[in-house]
Amino acid sequence: MRRLAIFAFSFAAAAAGYVWLLSPAVGLALSAVCAIGFLACLCFSSAALHRIRIAALGAAVGLLWSWGYERLQIAPLRQLCGEDRTVTAQVCDSAVDTAYGCRVTVRVGKGRMMLYLDCKAEELSLGDTVSVTAKVVDVSRGSGDENNLYYQSHDISLLGIQRGETEITKAQKLPASLLPARLAVLTREKISEIFPDDAAGFAKALLTGDRSGLSYEVRNELSVTGISHVIAVSGMHVTLIVGVVMLLCRRRRKIAAVISIAVMFFFAAMLGFTPSVTRAAIMNSVLLMAPIFKRENDAPTSLSLALLVILLGNPWAIANVSLQLSFLAVAGIFVLSPHVYKMIIRPADKLLREKHHWLFRGYRSLAVIVAASFGATLTTAPLVAVYFGMVSLIAPLTNLLAMPVLSLIFTVSFLATVLGFLWTLPAQVLGWLLAWPIRYVLHLADLLAKIPYAALYTCSVYTVVWLIAAYGMLAVWAASQKRCRLRVLLPALALTLAGAVLCAAVPKADMTLKVFDVGQGQCILLQNGEQTVLVDCGGDEGEYDGEDTARELLSSGIFRIDALILTHYDADHLGGAAQFLERVGVDRLIVPDLPDESTRKTELLRSAEEKEIETVYLTEKTVYSFGSGSLTLFPPPDREANNASLSALMSDGEYDILITGDLDSGGEAALLAQYDLPDLEVLVAGHHGSKYSTSARLLRQTSPELVLISVGENSYGHPSQEVLDRIAAIGAAVLRTDENGDITITR
Repeated sequence: MRRLAIFAFSFAAAAAGYVWLLSPAVGLALSAVCAIGFLACLCFSSAALHRIRIAALGAAVGLLWSWGYERLQIAPLRQLCGEDRTVTAQVCDSAVDTAYGCRVTVRVGKGRMMLYLDCKAEELSLGDTVSVTAKVVDVSRGSGDENNLYYQSHDISLLGIQRGETEITKAQKLPASLLPARLAVLTREKISEIFPDDAAGFAKALLTGDRSGLSYEVRNELSVTGISHVIAVSGMHVTLIVGVVMLLCRRRRKIAAVISIAVMFFFAAMLGFTPSVTRAAIMNSVLLMAPIFKRENDAPTSLSLALLVILLGNPWAIANVSLQLSFLAVAGIFVLSPHVYKMIIRPADKLLREKHHWLFRGYRSLAVIVAASFGATLTTAPLVAVYFGMVSLIAPLTNLLAMPVLSLIFTVSFLATVLGFLWTLPAQVLGWLLAWPIRYVLHLADLLAKIPYAALYTCSVYTVVWLIAAYGMLAVWAASQKRCRLRVLLPALALTLAGAVLCAAVPKADMTLKVFDVGQGQCILLQNGEQTVLVDCGGDEGEYDGEDTARELLSSGIFRIDALILTHYDADHLGGAAQFLERVGVDRLIVPDLPDESTRKTELLRSAEEKEIETVYLTEKTVYSFGSGSLTLFPPPDREANNASLSALMSDGEYDILITGDLDSGGEAALLAQYDLPDLEVLVAGHHGSKYSTSARLLRQTSPELVLISVGENSYGHPSQEVLDRIAAIGAAVLRTDENGDITITR
């Protein structure tokens, strides 16, 4: 292995250890130990010890550099932390609107902070000075319950939440350091001007990595089909830019190399030096400069150099998911793709090379795409499974069908955008033409994402087991001396995959109730025999919760359900419904016949109509057969506030489950007065355990054995102690999603 590669990867491993595991004192001590080990190895001269020396030096420098970076760069910023701190900072990135105002990245001292303000994003411009009283939180060593290093991996050390008035001083002159960011803003505006509305969002994501113009639905479809990497600007984009420059410069290799390097790094600066773009710019620079200095380009050396440069700028970048996926994908392409390419090209080599030259060239191009896709997918799949909870099985096919078109779209879009700054009309013509291949890619992703088992999801334990087994088999095959046994490996992978899918799809019980942990919201699955309904589909994360629920069903082989029942129109009960409808087929949508002041109801009904889903407005008690039992729906007892909720009773023999939505004690009393409710085995507490619901009268008359509370972190005091006391008084057990996670009851 090359010396620079050994040093760089040791440096990276040390930085990873420091960032994730070590305190500053321990990190500094281990740096000294590694340095002593390096000096000790100098006394010997064997080849093996030479590599150990380099590794020890890399680890020592990596630990020391990380310690120094934290002490000199991050530690001074921590002095700003606390309540009601006065912060004066310069806006260094575009502001983004949020539900409660906007968020913006600002430069404060030698570092950066993410500020959450109550103003509109349009009020802030690059270079403006913001002075605000805020609560400042240190996120350099992790944030949130999972100790997430997201912010510091993006070079953001502090989080500021506005507590007082904000004073904005407009910039008289834009600093030179912000010129690339300003050009990025102008580029996004120009793209919006020259492309049709339905294509502009994708074009912006493709050219600048700005995904704000893409809906969650589209982003999710691109992930499921394995081509989300195209909207995370990386190596492909940088290589195509170099190709354009080389074409324009024709045979002037040295001039083309210099211009290409300048353009690449300016492009990287426009995008904020994201790890994937920076990695690609460094590696392409090495590739371009090697012939000029009469050197051969060495892939591991250029890859390790890129990693070293990025980590020297910010050791915490090792925790950046984009960096990890980018480097693993490139490593897979370097190491695995050549072997896959040989396997694909070998059958056609003798048949097509001589007699059908043009056909062979086309086949070879497709083989390159497939081999690159397989190589990158094999090395990144475990990480994608960990971070995003899925493995795309359809990715090789999607890449085969989409990548040639995407390369064309990016190249021409890049030229069209440059032209747009000079002459808008012809650029708009190009934009209109390019909208058609963009629509093709989006339609392709939408179509392939709907194929059963287009992806596997780690919410199924069988998927996790299969992944472990599959990579175990791949490791055994790679270590084997008899590589010809590939004809055994591939069927083994396919058979174990089929086994995992079948095991997940086998019904585990005749009747199932599952209350999903969606935070402060509600989403309940009811199954009896072959029939399945979902009662509500909301939660803290809205459409993300709808997607998670859909993945649970898809992983179990359920691609269509009998009904989606919405108790009422609050966001915490239907926020994820639209996304759920995109992913799982629904025969019937059942909703209360009540007005909704927000647009949620209108948007959901429009989506149901587009998908030709029967919509039923519940106005009277309705009984449906449900497996071996029945499902009874009661209309809302009132049209106002929380009592505008329908209720659902699932019965199978002597087993009864009641769901009351957000009914309060008055609504529960009306329900009891109008209908004869049986003794319950399970009651889902109303309104997430609010003290105004799950009344003593309801508990006394229905005598539930078990009460389930769907609740998350909230400021309402749910579940209230009064409700818990009332439940305890009748001797019922309690399970809560905030303490127990997903709750599953089978019978």
